Amino acid sequence: MRGRLLGSEENRLLIDVQGIGYEVTVPSSLLQRLPSLGQEVELYTHLYVREDSLQLYGFLSPRDRAMFRILLGARGIGPRVALAILDIIPGNELVAVLTKGEVEVLERIPGVGKKTAQRLFFELRNKLPSDLQKKKEQTKGNSPVVDEVTRALLALGYSNKEAESALEKVPDDRVSTASCEELLRIALRELGRRKG
Repeated sequence: MRGRLLGSEENRLLIDVQGIGYEVTVPSSLLQRLPSLGQEVELYTHLYVREDSLQLYGFLSPRDRAMFRILLGARGIGPRVALAILDIIPGNELVAVLTKGEVEVLERIPGVGKKTAQRLFFELRNKLPSDLQKKKEQTKGNSPVVDEVTRALLALGYSNKEAESALEKVPDDRVSTASCEELLRIALRELGRRKG
């Protein structure tokens, strides 16, 4: 969803998309990274459907949205608890926590006790899509070229999230063979495409 930010209250945003106002519930950690009122905001959304309501949930990255959906697939986890988990452990880190079996990290989240944390680990450890796990591994071992391009994008005023997201779109074989200049051009093209 891409539209104009009209306002925010608690962890809900009001976004104007071509004259229609949408209320979107977001992780509270996302509120600090919002543009000013009237500016354009882009969110990756999930529509949660219940008998009596339709609720939109929004995230800054496709990975956080994917983790939200995976969490909703666990027994006894609703949107509120899934958001609380992602507030404390972003999508990237949550993949690592579940992969390594760090149940004690999950136990510290409000609304998640010891039993729920253990159940989450056992239910979700084999449900993590391989692409999420691969992306986590890639971000751990960034090449010097990727690090240099990231620093260049930050110097140009892009956020760390935008830089990471743009570089993720570049195919792996291209990342490993491209020079700094080529990779920077590709990333800037990707960032320009999103704004345009």
